[in-house]
Amino acid sequence: MSYVTFTDHDSIDGALYLLNKHPDLTDFFVGEEVETYFPETGQRIHVGVWGLDEAQHREIQKLRRNIRELVPYLKSQRMIFGVNHLFQNYRMKNVAGRYVAELIDMFDIYEVLNGAMASFHNKMVQQLVTAIQGHGRHVSMIGGSDAHTLKHVAKVHTVSKGETPTEFLENIRAGECFAWGAEMRFRELVADIYLLTLAYQSDARSDFLSTEYSAMDKTIQLAGRLASIPAAISGLPAAITSLNYLKQILVTKGISMRFEKLVAEIRPGLIGER
Repeated sequence: MSYVTFTDHDSIDGALYLLNKHPDLTDFFVGEEVETYFPETGQRIHVGVWGLDEAQHREIQKLRRNIRELVPYLKSQRMIFGVNHLFQNYRMKNVAGRYVAELIDMFDIYEVLNGAMASFHNKMVQQLVTAIQGHGRHVSMIGGSDAHTLKHVAKVHTVSKGETPTEFLENIRAGECFAWGAEMRFRELVADIYLLTLAYQSDARSDFLSTEYSAMDKTIQLAGRLASIPAAISGLPAAITSLNYLKQILVTKGISMRFEKLVAEIRPGLIGER
């Protein structure tokens, strides 16, 4: 059986809306991608959380500004959570060995295949997590499509067993899972950015006629739409995507060049299954 979740950024509104429309769904569970930070450096980390409820979401939003407060809460609730695209947001404000060592201490579930990340990034994360596993640590390796358009939904996913969503997630916690699929090519990633821009513009009429938005909301939306047109025509979305993609490759190539040293630095923290 296949299971589906949404992991919107710091929101479960989409998941709750779907469950409200279809309360009898048995193959869906609530998920969220939480943006959290190391307080001393401002380093961003994206954490996937799965199977949460509304009360847990509210508490997560209170704590997410500090990863050192967020993770203990997630553990106290025995929630299923993992770190996404490990090096995408790495800004080198922290020494790589220290950065990885802290994350290893916090997380047991790692996204090793992300559909929107550069292939080199995914391979580097998988190599690192495999090394962690090889030193006796219990870890789970998962995949996610990171899709923002329907075309790429589930092209990367996590394979596990389970007759219910809860059983499926518990098997992921136990490490009885693997990532499957293939990343988007760069041109597909850029095309997705422009498809999202077009979709945003195409909703203008329905948003303008909607009674759910105030006059101020509609004014702000109109301003945003007008501003996005020259940005899209000028190629700004493609330029930003290109720079981010290049950064992923450069960062992970730099780490790969000193991979053995990195593993040696984090080895003292690899003390086996916790």
